Amino acid sequence: MTTIEQIKADALEELEERFKAEPDMRYPEDLVSEIADGSVPIYTYELAQVAQSSMDVMLHENELPPAFDGSPTVTNQIATAIYELVQEELYEKLYELQQEHENQQDDEMDMIP
Repeated sequence: MTTIEQIKADALEELEERFKAEPDMRYPEDLVSEIADGSVPIYTYELAQVAQSSMDVMLHENELPPAFDGSPTVTNQIATAIYELVQEELYEKLYELQQEHENQQDDEMDMIP
């Protein structure tokens, strides 16, 4: 069964890999959106599995309009909730990675005589 935790873990892993490959990327927010978007299942069955796996998905109050065609169906609302929950997690990790990268650069600068 696909779960929101599994989706988040896969998305975070992808973010870490791509950030480490290019830590000074120009628009990291675009990367977050791309990964979050690619993490949302497109099949109704998978969306239902994810919703069933966590009350976080079912109780999430979406800020964005419904996904896919924009109609306010349950599956479109679930897809939007998944996107927003994954995106939130990714932004937290992105800020952490950026801070670690800055600290590493500062440490390297301190070592230069």
